[in-house]
Amino acid sequence: MASFFENCNPCRSTALEQLALITPKLGRRYANERNFDRGAGHHEGVTMLSPWIRHRLLLEEELASAALRAHSFQDAEKFIQEIFWRTYWKGWLELHPKVWADYKVTRDHDLYTWEKDEGLRRALAGVTGIKCFDHWLMELRQTHYLHNHARMWFASIWVFTLGLPWTIGADLFMQLLLDGDPASNTLSWRWVSGLQTQGKTYLARADNIEKYTEGRFKPDNQLALEAKPLEEIGLPNLKTLEIPMLPEGGKPSILLLHDDDLSPESAPLPHQDIVGIALMNGSERRSPSGVARNVYEFVEAGLEDAVQRLGNRCVLPSCKAEVKSVLQLAHQTGARRIISIHAPVGPVRDAIDDFVIQLGMTENSNGLVVEIGIRDWDAFCWPYAKKGFFNFRKNIPVLLSNLVVL
Repeated sequence: MASFFENCNPCRSTALEQLALITPKLGRRYANERNFDRGAGHHEGVTMLSPWIRHRLLLEEELASAALRAHSFQDAEKFIQEIFWRTYWKGWLELHPKVWADYKVTRDHDLYTWEKDEGLRRALAGVTGIKCFDHWLMELRQTHYLHNHARMWFASIWVFTLGLPWTIGADLFMQLLLDGDPASNTLSWRWVSGLQTQGKTYLARADNIEKYTEGRFKPDNQLALEAKPLEEIGLPNLKTLEIPMLPEGGKPSILLLHDDDLSPESAPLPHQDIVGIALMNGSERRSPSGVARNVYEFVEAGLEDAVQRLGNRCVLPSCKAEVKSVLQLAHQTGARRIISIHAPVGPVRDAIDDFVIQLGMTENSNGLVVEIGIRDWDAFCWPYAKKGFFNFRKNIPVLLSNLVVL
């Protein structure tokens, strides 16, 4: 089984080439074939762009623009909706940050209490005897990718057939997926389990799996026949969305570059002020167990590619985003502040928050502060993510008219 990573170059130029190649199938073909999981190396029904999109080596407006230039809105609507599903998840979590905080606490507790459970051991080893489940685990470990339909089936079997904690399954995905996204992953697992939309669960069925794997798998009499929703105490509180002011120009600045946004050249920041770069690989914080080597290296290569794109005109000095190193870089370059693009709720935001706290506690920080800018896409879309996606979806035409240039 060939590793998806081997063919997934974490460079923006490669991402744009791949987008151009698949643009002709972003219309009705995508709508008709997107649910079919034909196995590793045969995922022609979907775009396979998710690792680049997750790290913003490709921007949402670029995807929408490419689709709408090649297809009518009616034909491309399903693909457009998938772009906005990701945006909706991120906006919803931004408005309900306690869900991420609670997930981490529950995850860590479950990892400890279930550490020696035999059922969990068999699931993680891929020896459950459920052929499709064990195959998807092998595919995930070897390729660092799973078709979205397979992710739903896998999560449902994990929770309702195997009776395992959803948090440990979500953590497994965050360790192994090249496109491991804190919002999409966490909230999708919550949705399957009946927590995200209260009382609504997703039940993997043998006939559905047989149909959409085109007969590759048929787990008759192996799956749970009902999916009783999990419960949690209380509903998540809705937070007031705070849109940060864009940093103004005029101060020598260090760019804090992180893996939630690897297209800094198009970010709404004062690029003329950048005199150095601090590199943050937040993938290390996606799971208490770390991430697969290929996932970490994908981010490292993506950071390097972003630095090269920023340094087209001149070579910019760089360092790791550690307080001591950043202060040395500031002294070397004369930087008077640190600027960065907004990181949504998740491990990168956690890392930036910790960095800001440590910087504030350092006596020789010389008044160095962190100023954050946010992309228009997020600032426009996230306020509509207060309720369910179908309420959010009604705003897509207006959002497209404001954000996408054809």
